[in-house]
Amino acid sequence: MKGTDVKLVIQKTLYKSDTLKTQNRLNMPFNQLETNKFLTEDERQIVESDVPKENNIEVSLLGPTLEMYKLKMELTMWPMLSTYNYVLKTNWYQFWFDNKQHLKEGSKIQVWSFRRDQQLCFAIVCVE
Repeated sequence: MKGTDVKLVIQKTLYKSDTLKTQNRLNMPFNQLETNKFLTEDERQIVESDVPKENNIEVSLLGPTLEMYKLKMELTMWPMLSTYNYVLKTNWYQFWFDNKQHLKEGSKIQVWSFRRDQQLCFAIVCVE
């Protein structure tokens, strides 16, 4: 992939809400992150923006089969009651559906960030 700047962002269990079509997102709560140092300063300003529809970064996603997924995702930040969350959205449900033989409710996954030609990408890895 010729990826650079590889960082473990989070290790988490997939919950039912991460697999629902009506939710269409992967939640990554700040209080569970391994690092929050995977964004550039410009990217951080975008996702922290208070302007809806302008606080998304388009990202590519490497799936558990080690292939780049054909559809792009968006990364954004959502405030919650007790913490903030980074959220992968837009096409998440389709990604999950296409990989559901690997990504089951209750599965433990890792989300890694990396750069490919300076563009932010993520990889989803299943943990045994």
